[in-house]
Amino acid sequence: MTAAGLHPRPPTRLTADSCRKWLLCNAKSFAGRPYFVVKCPMGSRTKRREARNKRHRRSVPETLVLDPHAQVIADSLTTMTTLMSSFTGDDPVSEADAAFAAAIEEFVVEVQRFDAMRLIEVARQRFLPMAREGEIPVTAEAGAVYVELLALIALTARQEAGTTAGPEAGFQEMSHFVSSAKEELSKVLYLAQLRSFARADPTDKLAMVSLFIRGAEVWMRNPSYPEMVEETNLALLDGVESVRAALQAQLGFDAADAIAVLNACHDLQQDRLNDRIEAMGNAVLDAMAAEDEGRADRQLTEQAMLSVTSMFEPPAEQATVTIDDIVAHTSLPEECVRAVVERFRLDLGTDSPIDVVEAFTSGRNPLRTRPLIVGADGRLMLPHPALNVFAVRENLEEHLKKTAPVWSQYAKHRGDLLESRTHAALERVLPGARFRDGVEYYLPASDDEAEAAEPSKYTKRAEGDHLIVLDDVAIIVEDKAVALSALSRGGKTARIRTDLTGIITKAAEQAGRMRDAIERDGGLRTKNEGWIDFSQIREIHTIAVSLDDISTVLTATAELVRAGLLAEGNIPWTVSLHDLELITELVARPAEFLLYLRRRRNPDVTVMFHAPDEMDLFLYFFEAGLWVEPDPVQVRAAFPFLPKPATAELRRYRTRKPAFLTSRTDALDQWFHTQGRDGARSALAPKPAMVPSPLAPLVDELQSRNVTGWLSIGATLLSGATDVQHKFARHGDELLDSPSPKGRSLTVPLTASVDPAEGWLFVWATRPAGADPHETDGRLRNYLRAKMHQLDLPRGVVFLYDQPTRKLLDICYDGHTGPLDAALTASLSTLRPPSELHRSIHPNAKRPQGGTRNAARHKRKR
Repeated sequence: MTAAGLHPRPPTRLTADSCRKWLLCNAKSFAGRPYFVVKCPMGSRTKRREARNKRHRRSVPETLVLDPHAQVIADSLTTMTTLMSSFTGDDPVSEADAAFAAAIEEFVVEVQRFDAMRLIEVARQRFLPMAREGEIPVTAEAGAVYVELLALIALTARQEAGTTAGPEAGFQEMSHFVSSAKEELSKVLYLAQLRSFARADPTDKLAMVSLFIRGAEVWMRNPSYPEMVEETNLALLDGVESVRAALQAQLGFDAADAIAVLNACHDLQQDRLNDRIEAMGNAVLDAMAAEDEGRADRQLTEQAMLSVTSMFEPPAEQATVTIDDIVAHTSLPEECVRAVVERFRLDLGTDSPIDVVEAFTSGRNPLRTRPLIVGADGRLMLPHPALNVFAVRENLEEHLKKTAPVWSQYAKHRGDLLESRTHAALERVLPGARFRDGVEYYLPASDDEAEAAEPSKYTKRAEGDHLIVLDDVAIIVEDKAVALSALSRGGKTARIRTDLTGIITKAAEQAGRMRDAIERDGGLRTKNEGWIDFSQIREIHTIAVSLDDISTVLTATAELVRAGLLAEGNIPWTVSLHDLELITELVARPAEFLLYLRRRRNPDVTVMFHAPDEMDLFLYFFEAGLWVEPDPVQVRAAFPFLPKPATAELRRYRTRKPAFLTSRTDALDQWFHTQGRDGARSALAPKPAMVPSPLAPLVDELQSRNVTGWLSIGATLLSGATDVQHKFARHGDELLDSPSPKGRSLTVPLTASVDPAEGWLFVWATRPAGADPHETDGRLRNYLRAKMHQLDLPRGVVFLYDQPTRKLLDICYDGHTGPLDAALTASLSTLRPPSELHRSIHPNAKRPQGGTRNAARHKRKR
């Protein structure tokens, strides 16, 4: 559905679908990580009322509730579509510009009559999520963006109007204004986005990536948990003594001091709000108690009314803090606190409201690195604490770049920290793997060396950050500690290409270079170890880890390929450090991680699944598998022994539709914030987990026995749809239930991809009583290898059970891909032809492709 006239040749196509994609890729703004908690003391009456309401809620039958995140997206899409339809002329850019300017002007006229500091406090109460102490606020509504935009407009509007104070606001006038302000602010934000769509260059392949980045800068806060980011910031900026000392000497404070001051400002503002809530509650209860007892007191009533006004529309003194307050709260020296305030204070200069809104909606948020608002009287206000984690690192890095020697030391430390944290995260999910960090190896330096394919004569030296090998699986990881520049965040496509090339493209190329060498030569010639034989490797995965949290870009793999930043044949899993650490903490078993890596690197995944950030994709993997059905025609080309695809299978593939995943992190937020970072868990907030698998005991048994190939076998077992997994779990018992003097077996080929290298052969077999163990083992191993050769499958496994005891005796893995010896070659003629195999459809062929609704239906069937 195209909006007529918005652009003669829309690049990103200004359509409802492109708007939906942009909204979803920035949807974490509508479900930002919680950051604003208040104490809500309740008097005895309130407690009784709450208990009564709770009993009432329990008595009311549950009704189906629409996903609130989906509802917000739907409402936003409706608003944008309505605005698009209002542009009916031949010059949509001019129309959008005029509507944008008019919307700002109308808002400025209204906001000029209020005191800016008081108005910002009213907006904080209206827009920021709140919860009782000990609870985590979870909301689908955006909040931070409205507080920030209103604050910038209010500050510049009063500045533009002059220093003369306006008339005092009437009773609850500010509250009424703020209640309606969200609609007007949303209009400004959506008009700004439509301007970006209308102005986009139709020939620019980075247009959508640019829109994603700018949209994230405007809407998204806390792409990672602030606690994790704060910990990283301290490790970065205070982790090297020379860097910390330079900050102290040149600025008068270090990173820990800056964090302490900014956090103290938020804590003190929160304490003041809680004090007002408590004062209001006490005053209202006293007045009500007096009236109930027949001794109505006018003074108590007036005090109650005043407390209500002070609660919602406090004087500026009650909504702000002083430097002395922060000194007392932090015990830092006054000169240190003043230095931090001066460094992080917002300076809008002579900017007009239109100037700051233009900057804000272009991705150049003035509050991003300088979030402290300082009034004319020197009192301070922090719009919200989510700004702190951006400000500290980016502000101080901005200063360090001016001192070359210190910056070089910091940059090296930044890279070292990323490498060590990446290693530690992957070590959690790859126990027993061989880690090689900082691998220096040799490549052909010329076409002649490449053609000769003799690794001992290669002369070009290259380096990889991590090479991890576990049996038949290799994982190559490249770390990139560089960050998006301010120009990139502002949507400058030339700089975006430069920055993303440094973060993503180079990582993909470096990882791909090592992968190609292993696949071509069967190993690597390294500087320290010489020749390392990797002929046993059957699957290689590449990962690019970014220190910068740019989830909106990292999850848009399809757009990165379209923009030429990634090659279609070389797509690593691009992930931020914090998301990688969180994912490796969530997975219950290594096989789950490998399966996610397989699914996530599928080029079709981000074509078929659009998600706000990595954790939404990962949690959908836990929920429904993140499965994308392959083209059945290509599957038959990869595995010719399969019968022709059925008409229904072809129709299902042709009619598949992309799934738009809204935020799935509510339960994750609750778990994260109700656990101690020492590992203690709250029973009220369970850890998110993968849908239970009937094969989990077998997967765990493989790992506990340290069977060769346990990781890849386990991931393959978990890859099937639930009904297939139940069948696999029953195969051993079914064979044992009908024992045979000669033993029994069942063979199942798994064709899980359009890539022949990803095929498997699974065999379940029994050993009868009295049979020679060595003879049975040898016979089954020979059968497995011969059958793999017949079907051209690179890997296989036999699960051998004992008929008398029903115990799992052995698990035999085979990854042989070369020619067979003479005896096995002769045995091929005795094998049943492939056409007689039970038709083994793709294990996931019946897994639903849809989003929330289909996923919910699938979960009910499990």
